[in-house]
Amino acid sequence: MIAPRSTALFAAAAIALGAASAQASAVPTPKPRVASSATAKVATDTRVYLLRGLLNIFSLGMDTLAEKLNAIGIQAEVFNHDSWYVVAGKIADDYKRGQQGAVVLIGHSLGADVLFQLTERLDKEQVPVRLVVPFDPTSSYEVTKNVDHLLNLYQHNGFGRRVAAGPGFKGELVNMDLSRDESIGHGSIDKSPQLHDLVIAKIRKVALGPAPRKRAPAKPRPAVTSPEAAIPAPSPAAVPALPEPRS
Repeated sequence: MIAPRSTALFAAAAIALGAASAQASAVPTPKPRVASSATAKVATDTRVYLLRGLLNIFSLGMDTLAEKLNAIGIQAEVFNHDSWYVVAGKIADDYKRGQQGAVVLIGHSLGADVLFQLTERLDKEQVPVRLVVPFDPTSSYEVTKNVDHLLNLYQHNGFGRRVAAGPGFKGELVNMDLSRDESIGHGSIDKSPQLHDLVIAKIRKVALGPAPRKRAPAKPRPAVTSPEAAIPAPSPAAVPALPEPRS
């Protein structure tokens, strides 16, 4: 059964697809982008998981962003939003096997919505999440306490919603309202090169390096004694009396 909001997304997607087809011939050839710090390669074990939205075809900006991340040395994979539980299981299993890379979660539209189910599942598994980036989530959510940073890129355009701090959350929460930017909308916010660069810069700043792991309590060390102290001193009664010298 399709939820009312999903129905609205179907309608919006159909309109966006029709408009894109009608204007395809009028779109000028894009100019080459100037190389920036976002293209500098890094060596890291950070893992990024991106989730597409409706029908798995209207969030292809997630694929473009993943390509950019992989090109600079940050491992990134793209999934359908319906597969969020598979992603959660994969992350939890990798963490339990000793995977050290920080976890980054990114999603658009319905793919942004399921990020919160995903982090909730990981919270139950005691798996830390370094960074979460929703692109225009379609409902209001609370971020779980296992998340260190959340950057919400949204518009008040009938779909986008703010994100609130959930119980125990002590990380960084940023709601970036992009409503004034008329060059993007719900169907194109995930494809913005400027926002891609912003996300890559955020990953570079807060999400490179290993995930924090809980340390087992240190075992008490046995007392260290010197060899002399280990040998008990003889008592006076145990020392045999020497014979008196004869005259």
